[in-house]
Amino acid sequence: MSGIRKQGDISKAPTPQNTPSSVANSYLKQQPPSVSTISEEDENNLSKQLANNPALLLMIQGKLGSLVGQQSGYIEGLPAVVKKRVMGLKAVQLQQMKLEAEFQRDLLELEKKYFKKYEPLYERRKDIINGVQEPTADEVEVGESLEEKEEDEEEEEEEEDAEDDTKGIPNFWLTALENLTTVSETITERDSEVLLHLKDIRMEYLETPGFELIFEFDQNSFFSNQVLTKTYHYQAELGYSGDFVYDHADGCEINWKSKENNVTINIERRKQRNKNTKQTRTIEKLTPTESFFNFFDPPKPPKAEELDEEEEEDEEQEADLEARLELDYQLGEEIKDRLIPRAVDWFTGDAVDYGFPEDLEDGEEDEDEFDSEADSDEEEEEGIDETGPKENPPECKQQ
Repeated sequence: MSGIRKQGDISKAPTPQNTPSSVANSYLKQQPPSVSTISEEDENNLSKQLANNPALLLMIQGKLGSLVGQQSGYIEGLPAVVKKRVMGLKAVQLQQMKLEAEFQRDLLELEKKYFKKYEPLYERRKDIINGVQEPTADEVEVGESLEEKEEDEEEEEEEEDAEDDTKGIPNFWLTALENLTTVSETITERDSEVLLHLKDIRMEYLETPGFELIFEFDQNSFFSNQVLTKTYHYQAELGYSGDFVYDHADGCEINWKSKENNVTINIERRKQRNKNTKQTRTIEKLTPTESFFNFFDPPKPPKAEELDEEEEEDEEQEADLEARLELDYQLGEEIKDRLIPRAVDWFTGDAVDYGFPEDLEDGEEDEDEFDSEADSDEEEEEGIDETGPKENPPECKQQ
């Protein structure tokens, strides 16, 4: 499932130029150019004419631009009998694509089958991390056999462990997340304090194509949820390449215990004097800020009926939304396919050296997402509104 592509990739592919070079060359040999040679003087005169007539230049550039990606006409010019053969090939390819779709669906069912076998192991991992159980002597021996350690180092560690009453593996998930570059770029210092309470990260497949990420927390002073979820949905129909196509994601509501503990907002407080009464008061301005926990409030792709209305929308805003959707999809896939199956290797840092594909670059797409306007110092008492935190998505499923 790691090959799933985001919606819209295929539609942006350029139209192929399907004129064989051998055909083009043979035609050119039969039809030599009949245009007379242009002298240097004529070329200079033409350049001056274009420079003095920008409208003509733009018209020529527009015409050339419209030719990019256009069919060459080679297929349309083929004999009827050859066209029928091409249509026959399309029918053969359609059979192959049906088999590809069957393969992808069978592959998904196979993933689900083996995921059920993984679940007891993930539960065992969770118990060891949180100090509910201890690894057996055999498990420790197997783990140590995977590492190259000198005997004196092992003995020294055993002596230290005998005197240590640390429970479980502290900061396991925070450390693992921070070693996964794409995810770590979204984690702030304030987020780290919250993620220290993370007990487990797991996933479940949906009945329909898609999956749900589940983040389980200890009781903490930040929010009352014990479970936060993020659900990724795929389209029912497979894409052109035969893979499942990403459709949208749903987050969950985070029930923050107070404004001060909400790491997704900044609180700006300042004193203000009323110019009529001369009384002072403290006002608050709440502004959304970058945070890992914005992951649970994903960007929404525009609906089909909204696309026509937004045709004239600023291209910069459209590119920003596209980048945020891409990052959100990438984060979900990496947590599902890379972090959860190899959590201990991300905790130790071993996975960093395993040669995974490079993480996404340009993590600054959210930097200018929220530009707040400064309040006037002479603002009167009447008409001052307190800006509340951003609206949360639908309530989280509690498990």
